[in-house]
Amino acid sequence: MACLAFANVVTRYLFHYPLAFTEEIEVNSLVWLTMLGTSAAFRKGCHLRMLFIYDKFSPLLQKIVDQFISILSFGLFSVLGILGYRQLLDERFLEITSESLNFPQWIYTICIPAGCILILIRIVQAGYLSLRGGVR
Repeated sequence: MACLAFANVVTRYLFHYPLAFTEEIEVNSLVWLTMLGTSAAFRKGCHLRMLFIYDKFSPLLQKIVDQFISILSFGLFSVLGILGYRQLLDERFLEITSESLNFPQWIYTICIPAGCILILIRIVQAGYLSLRGGVR
């Protein structure tokens, strides 16, 4: 992605001809990367939290907080996945295409519900590990 962005900058400023398709590829690749990275972060327990407060909690309270975080996260990514799926259906029905490459837009949008499914699986795994006392 860095090479694509660099090529776009070079062609834009040296040749005064931007490579419009590179921006489309970069943005959609970053969305995929974000969804996959979020899934991996939930599996490893690397999501954001205030450790300076969390570490002062008793082990029981830490488990309760972990379960609360898991429930809220599950709700958030469930809603995001449902809305992403509805967006995907709309884009397929309306036959929307991307601006520069003319690909069907739903090909790019599919990363939202697919990523949310992966994230939901990882949230359940992390919540289960937290209940069992495993490393979170």
